Amino acid sequence: MDEVIINNKAAMRRVEMAAGLEKQIERQAWMTVSRKRPLTSTHLERYEQQLLWDEVSRNNEIQWTIEMALRWKEKLNWNLFSRFAHGQAVTAQGIEALAHLWDWKALTTNPNVRMTNELVRKFMTKWDWSAMAWRSWEDYDAREFYSQFFERVPLNGFSGSKLEFALHHQEVERLWKEMNEQ
Repeated sequence: MDEVIINNKAAMRRVEMAAGLEKQIERQAWMTVSRKRPLTSTHLERYEQQLLWDEVSRNNEIQWTIEMALRWKEKLNWNLFSRFAHGQAVTAQGIEALAHLWDWKALTTNPNVRMTNELVRKFMTKWDWSAMAWRSWEDYDAREFYSQFFERVPLNGFSGSKLEFALHHQEVERLWKEMNEQ
């Protein structure tokens, strides 16, 4: 009789462990789907309760529209969303439409934001200028940017930055070209 009770307790424990494991696997799967799949507005609407919104907020596979960001503004983690958003939401039009919601320091570091002089000027007081120096400058004319906004870039955050490296590289190229034209 004692043996039957022990076997039943062990079987019940196994069933409880299996249920817990299934729950953990499902949660991890929702985490991965929320963070790494190209979710659409339909997906967000249909699975709003199951999705993990911090993970959705950092999902750079989603082509965010302004309307989508406004629709789920209460669910989004704006620090993460500002850092990783992709699509129409981070165009000049999207940045302006969502200006009251952005985490500007995080948005400054978002590589999907195409920094133009016009966009930078428009929100000059909102950008994090220390973070601006650490953005990638591969697709930008760092000299032009620096000449227009040098007074904004703090010197204590400039040394060793990507902006300093880009300026150095552009100056090397300019000097080399000049040397070879003579």
